[in-house]
Amino acid sequence: MVMEKVGKRPFWRDLVVWGILAALLAAMGVVVAFAPAEQSLGSGIKVVYVHVALIWTGMALMLVNGLVGLAEAALARPFLVRWRQVIGGVALGVFILGVVVSLWAEQVNWGGVLWREPRNLAVFNVTAVAIIAQVLAGWLPKWRWRGLFATGLAAYLLWEIPRTPLVMHPSDPVRTSNSMGIQATFYSLFVLCLGTAVWLIWYLLQRQNENSLAS
Repeated sequence: MVMEKVGKRPFWRDLVVWGILAALLAAMGVVVAFAPAEQSLGSGIKVVYVHVALIWTGMALMLVNGLVGLAEAALARPFLVRWRQVIGGVALGVFILGVVVSLWAEQVNWGGVLWREPRNLAVFNVTAVAIIAQVLAGWLPKWRWRGLFATGLAAYLLWEIPRTPLVMHPSDPVRTSNSMGIQATFYSLFVLCLGTAVWLIWYLLQRQNENSLAS
């Protein structure tokens, strides 16, 4: 049987798709460039803006992926497997990038990295558990239950982060700030970062679909 070839996407569609990504990245650059300074950190808060947006995005995606994993275990649908794999991979990548940027923020604002600071240890633990969950989910023989690793990671995240004592990290620096500009910068950068991650998830899923149709 002759397989029907998948038609080539129109140029305008690729232009729109990549234009959305370019617009999101450009908007993030503009927000950071014009972000207000903070009284104690000065312009050093700009790297903190980026760190918080990345960490929040990574955690939000981990929580969403936990629900996807739960649905996968209950319904055993192949598309949920693909969603869990892609969302989990993007969530882990964004979270790790947020951890790296946090170390840079500490160097800029504290003069060094405090490796054993409680919040640092918490995010290191979450990173390690997330990597283990991603690897083990690919090894488990009964793929229907692989989604529970994503659910377990989400549960661990909800347990680990709130119980961590705050030593150097401030408690809820966004909502407790008296500056509307600082609050708006944190939230807008988070929305843009989350939008970029969603774009990446959509793009990877689309590529998977196209590859499966072409094979």
